[in-house]
Amino acid sequence: MASHPNTRPAWIERPGRSWPGLALAGILGLAAACDRQPTLELGKTVLGQDTTWTGTVVLAGDVEIPPGITLTIAPGTTVRFRKIDEKSDQNLYVPDSPYYPQAELIVRGRLLAEGQPGQAIVFTSAAADAQPADWGAINFLGSAGSVIRHAKILCAYNGVHAHGSQLRIEDSEFVKNGVAISFKREEETPGVPWFGRDSDLVIAGNLITRNKGGITGRNARAEIAHNEIRDNKFFGIWPKEDSPMFIHHNEITGSKKGLYLYQARGLRVESNNIYDNTDYDIGVAEAQDYPVDARGNWLGTTDPARIAERIFDHADDPELAEILALPALTAPVAWEKKR
Repeated sequence: MASHPNTRPAWIERPGRSWPGLALAGILGLAAACDRQPTLELGKTVLGQDTTWTGTVVLAGDVEIPPGITLTIAPGTTVRFRKIDEKSDQNLYVPDSPYYPQAELIVRGRLLAEGQPGQAIVFTSAAADAQPADWGAINFLGSAGSVIRHAKILCAYNGVHAHGSQLRIEDSEFVKNGVAISFKREEETPGVPWFGRDSDLVIAGNLITRNKGGITGRNARAEIAHNEIRDNKFFGIWPKEDSPMFIHHNEITGSKKGLYLYQARGLRVESNNIYDNTDYDIGVAEAQDYPVDARGNWLGTTDPARIAERIFDHADDPELAEILALPALTAPVAWEKKR
């Protein structure tokens, strides 16, 4: 049953009926009704105390978890976001970065969304014809200690977005989002409590597929490991600027650009399978001044000439930095799907 500090169940009695007089069909119908969990619907809300959601929860506007408050979402819960826009009175804040014009779950306290195998927590659109960007994001702003595990995040603008936050995202699925996961150091909004804070994420064991973009981070730390990142429209992983990320044991395939780099420095990229991306497997954007060490990955072949064809770097444009891809691995890396 969905619970909220201001919501409590109510018993409804029907006069003139008693248990001894109920027919078998009535008993079965009552039992089935008891098994059905009611839907909790919230407009724009700031939670006032620790809260647990179960069953089906519909968000018709922004919901914020403020500092000091924990929202726990039980296994098997479905959270649906109704469509709103920037003119809606259901936006808690002016819909400009780091906020979204669509409905979002804003996490400044702590979110514990820990499903179980076979009982995933689902975050998705409430629309019958759900599309990417129907809702905003699970938006972490200066928060720490949050966990998303065994969840499905569908049809968001950004599935997870983090400014100056620390969290773990494990054993989950991101499908049909604008960008599955994005994170950064907060540097654009002076005066907010999380200004200048680093983001530090663990992203492990996830399926990230059929989004417009996979994972992107700017000036932030992360361990990105054991993820299946495939068939995203534009990119698999896109590190930007100061990016002390450890990227290892991932399957990165089927996107336009597999590993795409913009002024990226501080990366450690090893023991990944990066292959069969449509434009190139590893490439740098314009203005990439820093060489990138990408040795020790499986790049789909043992042929050095073929590997070079799948890389876009200094060899293609003398103004760009070099990607060091050789020696590459001679066979794919074995990795385990945890979901």
